[in-house]
Amino acid sequence: MSLIDRVSAGLDQIGKRAVQAIDESKLRLELGGVRRRKDAAARDLGYLTYRQSKGEVLPEGETDFLVRRIAKAEADAAGLEAQIAAVRAPGAPPADEKGPGTRDQGPDGSQ
Repeated sequence: MSLIDRVSAGLDQIGKRAVQAIDESKLRLELGGVRRRKDAAARDLGYLTYRQSKGEVLPEGETDFLVRRIAKAEADAAGLEAQIAAVRAPGAPPADEKGPGTRDQGPDGSQ
């Protein structure tokens, strides 16, 4: 193997590692967003519980909606963590697949 071939192979490997790092970074950013959505839903559920303890009448299904939102965020986070592990694994295929990126919607279509 000539020097140019070795340099070329080394550059290819560096390029693959750079793409892998970028893919992992994108997944980690998306994971942060999912975790923030989960935290916001948990916070809202806490406020809802507080309001309920004060005797306030709550809208029908609001508690169930927030619980479903937390469960979906947990499932999305688990999927993203699996994708990150796959990207980090040696010889892993690129993370071109779109993971859980759908947004939760409330009963009125809002987020």
